[in-house]
Amino acid sequence: MSRSPLAPSPAASPAPSAAAAVPADVPADVPEEVRAEIAALFEQAVAEHRTSGVTWAVIGGHAHDRPILAHGAAGGEHLVDGAPAPGSGPMRRESISRIASMTKSFTAAAILALRDEGRLRLDDEVAEHVPEAAGLLRGTQHPLLADSPALTLRHLLTMSAGLVTDTPWGDRQEAMTREEFAGLLAEGLGFVHRPGTGFEYSNTGYALLGRVIDEVAGAPYPQVIHDRFLRPLGMGDTAFSREGLPEDRVATGHRLADRQDATRFEAVPFDAPGVYGAMAGLYSSVDDVARWVRFLAAAELPPERAAEAGAASAGGDALLSAASRREMQQAHRLQVTPPLPAGPDGVSPGFDRVRGYGMGLVVERFVDLGEIISHSGGYPGYGSFMAWHRGSGVGIVALANSKYAPAVPLGMQALRLLARRVPALLTAPAPEADPRALEAAAAILDWLRTGDDAPADAWFADSMDLDQPREERLRRRDAALEAAGLRREDLDRLSAGSAEVIGRAHLRWTLPAADAGPTPQQLRIDLEMDPRRLALVQAVTVRTAPVT
Repeated sequence: MSRSPLAPSPAASPAPSAAAAVPADVPADVPEEVRAEIAALFEQAVAEHRTSGVTWAVIGGHAHDRPILAHGAAGGEHLVDGAPAPGSGPMRRESISRIASMTKSFTAAAILALRDEGRLRLDDEVAEHVPEAAGLLRGTQHPLLADSPALTLRHLLTMSAGLVTDTPWGDRQEAMTREEFAGLLAEGLGFVHRPGTGFEYSNTGYALLGRVIDEVAGAPYPQVIHDRFLRPLGMGDTAFSREGLPEDRVATGHRLADRQDATRFEAVPFDAPGVYGAMAGLYSSVDDVARWVRFLAAAELPPERAAEAGAASAGGDALLSAASRREMQQAHRLQVTPPLPAGPDGVSPGFDRVRGYGMGLVVERFVDLGEIISHSGGYPGYGSFMAWHRGSGVGIVALANSKYAPAVPLGMQALRLLARRVPALLTAPAPEADPRALEAAAAILDWLRTGDDAPADAWFADSMDLDQPREERLRRRDAALEAAGLRREDLDRLSAGSAEVIGRAHLRWTLPAADAGPTPQQLRIDLEMDPRRLALVQAVTVRTAPVT
């Protein structure tokens, strides 16, 4: 299989370098007492018989050289009648487990790599690459599809195809052959909405993508994933078949019987690889998943930082461009989440998160954690979860060996515990100001202090004087200073370098009011640059605001 290698004015105060933007006080390790608290979460899940066993790890972020900062395990690799099976051992860091739907991120990555090479387009019709899919929409009598667009690769990648959610059924189809899959497509599929109009999770959609990879790459899907990603990234514990994996390290999966003690865990047979492996077929270990997470997360780093990150991104762009890895991690399709419980007034205060599906990955924004990229996996006998904090790259992986084990809530509890107990670990790098914004900042502060027209003439965009005459701007400045109990001389305490960077083109300064009062106030000055390459100032706002 062949693969093509893919290939402003000086600022008054220097902008922080990319390397300097990584917080200097990021801990190198998870403190032992925090590791013990995380371990207790997983151990309690085993003690309460919510899972038969689990292995987990905290994944090092952008500022770390080590892929794993902490790890632990609980429970057993194979239970019989609630006790370890003869010859089996406890779950451990080296245990290999099914990662189920976390496999979808590999499938999406392969599609994007083929796109980058010019061998397909995301807006190609699926039937262009998999002829047996030609009849999925054409000729159907389904009323939802009468005027629908053709089903595309983008629809499948982003869970926008409208195919019926098939989690219990799809989980049992892994061994389906190409011929059987072609027959399935010929019989037609069910739809819940028109393609491109909503979110609906589909395993069959990712099985279709696996067939696209077969055809476009000219090699079996498992070989493509191995050659493009697993081998180059050193993921020797990751495979679609147990053959070649160390037998004594592969954890047996367990179903949940209708009992409440440890005897509820009953071993399930292993499936054979087939077409549906593209949606959930991989085995892996926490160390290998950490390699994959760091490879994906490193796409957020500037090139010079990515080079410093070492193994996290070594050769990354040769495997899949950073731009494509970032594309996977954007919310392309909104997922509806239930509202929070209603308050005393009977009205819900809103939602606890914004959630969307990217390409083989879930993208969420939480009030307490910020942006989290993730994917879970549930399979007969297994439950898994990988997640990482976009800003810091720090993540968690949990691999459990019982059906639909609580890997997601345990993993999210672990991330929140890290955020509470070691907040610097999940601190995103501060945004960097554009050098031209810093240059403008020095001039605008000079204008605010003196009212001299020269800085304004040099840096005001043409819209500024049209929006407000300069004399009025200066009167508003004086009114805000008076309201805060400050004098114009207090502006001497501000400099371009002391501004808070809201964004590359947006800076803010604050000064506490002279009289704190019952509701503390502050003077706030915002500067915003216009969108041109040689940007000028499009907004300067001076006002009082509550201290937040």
